[in-house]
Amino acid sequence: MVRVATSDRFAAGARIGDYRVEYEIAIDATAVVYLATHVVLPRQVHIRVAHPGSRAAAVQLLREACLLESLSHTAIPRVHECGVLADHRPWCAVEVMAGITLKQLAGDGPLALADLVVMLRDIADALRHAHEHGVVQRRLLTSTIVRTQRHRGGFAISDWSDARTLDSDPALDPKDDIYALGAIAFRALTGRPVEPAISVATYCPAAPPELMSLINEMLGESAERPAASEVFERALWLCDTLKVAPLIERPRWTPPQGYVAERVSADSIDPDRSGFAIRISRVRTS
Repeated sequence: MVRVATSDRFAAGARIGDYRVEYEIAIDATAVVYLATHVVLPRQVHIRVAHPGSRAAAVQLLREACLLESLSHTAIPRVHECGVLADHRPWCAVEVMAGITLKQLAGDGPLALADLVVMLRDIADALRHAHEHGVVQRRLLTSTIVRTQRHRGGFAISDWSDARTLDSDPALDPKDDIYALGAIAFRALTGRPVEPAISVATYCPAAPPELMSLINEMLGESAERPAASEVFERALWLCDTLKVAPLIERPRWTPPQGYVAERVSADSIDPDRSGFAIRISRVRTS
């Protein structure tokens, strides 16, 4: 438990940069997290404010912000803004990945097959993008995977606080992310935690053979696990075969709140438009 003096925390209505604090969400090892609303734009964010007097916390917060800024994918939250308070504490405003977590969606039981293959496709796509940029996610949990309100209910990864770059730690293995995703998929399909040397077919013999084979390979030894790009391609094939949630072509227009209002068509938005609109939304590519 991290204790932060009341005088160092922000109450509802306080200003941080161009954002008005709505309420405090959490306190973690690095920062106090608030939900805040931009005073001009229709945008809500999670603002992370580093703990006072901790250089390590400040460095970690800025490292996370720079890492997210280096990535550009609709399943990865973006950093809208960073700043420094008068007392020299850094802060950053991060996109809210609004939606329901996989943990809430599945509970302790199995997940619907359609949701499972879409989740595998979307999360593998995000991991593929991160791995290609030398980033290992390191915190893939059912509580950090979110079915968002955007793009027909696609899945995203909300928490990147433990992510690291390969050049910062050569011992990191991107295939560890694949194992974590495979363990989540095993639980989502069978309703049971991973068991050593136990195949998915033991509990779900009627599942598509291609899906069972993919999950089993993801849970194998590191050298034998497929790369994120292969997991994405195979999950995409499963989605196409089962005719569920077609993948939306990228680049895509990303609204500030993660959804498109009914009166606005995403097809009517010009992603190459410059000027003030670029600050509201930008093209996300993978």
